[in-house]
Amino acid sequence: TLNSNKQQVISMERSSAVSKKDEDGRRSTKKSVNMNQETAEAAEVEEKKKPKEKKRDEHSYALEILADLEYRHQFKVTEAVDGEEVDMTPNYIPDYPYVDQFLSFNVHLKHEITNMQLLHSRGNNRSRTRQSMRGGVGGNKQSIDELINGIIFETIVFNPSRFEEQRSERVPVPFKKSFVKVTLRKSDFFVLFNQMSTTVAKGTPQGDLVEADNRQYDYLTVGKGKVRRRSDNDAQTTVVLTNTRAVNTIYVDYATVGSYVSNFEMYDTLEGVSPKKDVHPTMQSLAKPGESVATQAMDAAAAAYLEEEEAKAKERAKNLATELYQRPSFKTSLQYIGRTLSSNLYKAGMQRFRNFEVVDRCSTDVEYKYSMKLLFRLMPVPSYEERKAVSDMSFCSSNSDILAVAYGLFSFSSQQVPNTGDVYIWSIKNPGEPERAYYYKIPVTAICFSPYLPSLMAIGMYDGTVEVRNVADLGNVPIAVSQRSTSPGCSPVVAIRWLKQVTDDDTGEIDPFLSLSQDGSVTRFCITRSPYLLGFTQMTLERIEGHPEGIRVPLMPNPMVESNRHPQGLYITTHPVHKDIYYILTDEGCIHKCSINYQHQYLEVLKCHDGGVNVMEFSPWSPKLFITCGNDWYVRIWIDGMTRPIIELLDDFQPVHWANWSPTHSTVIVSMNRDTVSIWDIRRNILKPMGKHEMDSSYNTIAQFSNSGTTLVVGNERGNTLFQAINDMPFPPHFQYDELEKAIYKAIGNDQDLFIELKSIGFFGYPNKKCHK
Repeated sequence: TLNSNKQQVISMERSSAVSKKDEDGRRSTKKSVNMNQETAEAAEVEEKKKPKEKKRDEHSYALEILADLEYRHQFKVTEAVDGEEVDMTPNYIPDYPYVDQFLSFNVHLKHEITNMQLLHSRGNNRSRTRQSMRGGVGGNKQSIDELINGIIFETIVFNPSRFEEQRSERVPVPFKKSFVKVTLRKSDFFVLFNQMSTTVAKGTPQGDLVEADNRQYDYLTVGKGKVRRRSDNDAQTTVVLTNTRAVNTIYVDYATVGSYVSNFEMYDTLEGVSPKKDVHPTMQSLAKPGESVATQAMDAAAAAYLEEEEAKAKERAKNLATELYQRPSFKTSLQYIGRTLSSNLYKAGMQRFRNFEVVDRCSTDVEYKYSMKLLFRLMPVPSYEERKAVSDMSFCSSNSDILAVAYGLFSFSSQQVPNTGDVYIWSIKNPGEPERAYYYKIPVTAICFSPYLPSLMAIGMYDGTVEVRNVADLGNVPIAVSQRSTSPGCSPVVAIRWLKQVTDDDTGEIDPFLSLSQDGSVTRFCITRSPYLLGFTQMTLERIEGHPEGIRVPLMPNPMVESNRHPQGLYITTHPVHKDIYYILTDEGCIHKCSINYQHQYLEVLKCHDGGVNVMEFSPWSPKLFITCGNDWYVRIWIDGMTRPIIELLDDFQPVHWANWSPTHSTVIVSMNRDTVSIWDIRRNILKPMGKHEMDSSYNTIAQFSNSGTTLVVGNERGNTLFQAINDMPFPPHFQYDELEKAIYKAIGNDQDLFIELKSIGFFGYPNKKCHK
């Protein structure tokens, strides 16, 4: 600022010098006018030439100012800051607008004063002296130089807005250090609102008060007395596991104590229990002292009598045990005792299955290893001395502790085909013994719990027979069985799926179910008020000709003539939203989209694998996103509406028997072949699984997630069922659908065509991004 003021003063001084020169010119001109008229006219001509000289002087002065400024720019002021040289030279503040304004104002004022002097001098006596002329200008004794200087420093007002706009800002010195030190301090914790939750028994005075308070709260928030708005938002809360009052048991404490029993007490106890060994009266009469033959005969008769009585006692005990075991109360007591004893052996596994120990998100020991840990193993007693494979399994929808396992035939090319089959109902409360056991003289191939009536279970056999049982009934009689007159198929049943009964009126009918046979026929069964199932043919598959939509598989140059014109059915699944849509998977690698309203045609056909398609499952966070696995070693992810897979997963060169989405992580997929189980996380890597585990020495057959999604149940050819806990997993994201969508777009990569096609679909999740199981 000082430098700019100095430059301004210099310009003002130079302007004053120019003004003085002009004033001297005027004085000489006036003096010549008083002397002679001709001299005055010459002075006027000379006066007209003066502006040109003035312009030259102003130009020369501006050049000198620029030269001075260029000379100043050569100077540089530096200062050492933290061992580094920093340029501290003041920046030049340009003042050209003020100089131009100043010069233009002064030149205009100077011309007005000159004209006033000329008019005043011509109107008065020309013989006036210089003293009188100086005193007459402006009505005071000031000179022209003083008058101009006063105008310069007093009357000129510069534009303040323009002055503020030209004000230069301070440029901060750049920070050149290689590190930044940041100190984080814990802020104060403020509690805005806290409401403790209490639980009281219903029917008590406290319970009545709580119900009245709840009714009042509903009246004020959602009822007629609503006085404020209320919105439901997701919040991060801890998972609280609750149980009913019926499952709470008293902890049994074991202790070793000493006790005293006398000989008389033992004698009295045994005397009342053991039968009396009395000798028959006839034997006593035959006994004579001194006769050894009679004594021996008496002893032999007594021994025979005792053996006969012992045999009768054993027979009575056996009948009593059989009668006692058939009582329902005795069976229930045995189950309670078995659960109590099993809790001592499988306590840690039960707690992990129920997720009692939740990993803290703030823990520093968390590692993402995608590991598995064996909780317990279900080992059934082989019936009819035959080892049977685990062919299918199903969890109860209402009680996650109950698992139904079907034992029979899994691979139809097996060398040893069992002649019998079993269905066991296991409970996690007693992994040592099944709760229910149903035995069949035919291998069992399919099983499925009803999601609408949880106690009903449909069972499919190797010979095409289908039956429905009620697991809540202690009797060993099925509700309904299929008959040859309505379901003449004799191929093995490979899959069963229940359908939701869609009716406007509540007729009380039980929901039907679909049964897929190996010969490619789909049968719809209905449960009626009779001991037989009412079934009719829903769909019969036909072989695909040509190139269907989906992956491109080259056709054989020499077409083969198939012995059967119907493809082999492998799996059936239903749509998560549209209850009338179901999908059939075949050995041709195709998915047939069908509807229960059309019995003789498909809706769509999609080629998914170069071989059989074993499993198809929808994502819990999207009704359009589904996964398939097949015998061509691939696991593919598809979106309904696109004929190209968006992601392909390949690890082992073996057929993939089973694959499904994780119910807890939207980006985690678990696949299984005959040897290993692989855990994929498409958010992290799509080239190799994050975890790979070997299950058992026997080949794996089928797998299933628990209802909680934290345990994987795997069955094998030996008949064992392994409960594997999935540990060391990443914490589930709060916004599951957003992470899934981001992972899919990231996995697509540089495939621009696929990216544009996926963008055209838009949002492919459930409304409000909810999870649907």
